[in-house]
Amino acid sequence: MFIQHTVHIEQPLKACTDALVQGPPKWFLRSEGKNASTVGLHVAGVPVRKRVVVELGEPEVTSTWTAIPLTWKATFLEMLFPTMTGKIELAPTDTNVTRLTVSGMYEPPLGRLGEQLDEALMHNVAEGTVKELAESIARRLERAISSPGKKDQP
Repeated sequence: MFIQHTVHIEQPLKACTDALVQGPPKWFLRSEGKNASTVGLHVAGVPVRKRVVVELGEPEVTSTWTAIPLTWKATFLEMLFPTMTGKIELAPTDTNVTRLTVSGMYEPPLGRLGEQLDEALMHNVAEGTVKELAESIARRLERAISSPGKKDQP
């Protein structure tokens, strides 16, 4: 299954790229060290989170876009949760606006039952998780650009 979410950042591509390549502590949500983090979404204002192991590849930077490969998988009951493989991309929409897109692919676990659960509910959860991740990264990049000396807050 493919999922993606796009957010616009009111900053030029170069500033966003510079902040992104400074490393995940600046912009990746809830980093817990040793490549661990929590991902999730809010349901009726209540956070629903899952601890995951995150692997980020080396940034690929060109004059017109930046991409960082991304993989995450659950740390507990791994067989019940899919591994997502995707990327974080930056591209200009105009001189002072950058488009940030988080996209990825996953296979529902548990065979046909997992596919049915995914169709009924879990794909919406995956979309919500990627949406929250993209929006969180955008907020953190904006803060890193606006206040380069300050420690980031969630």
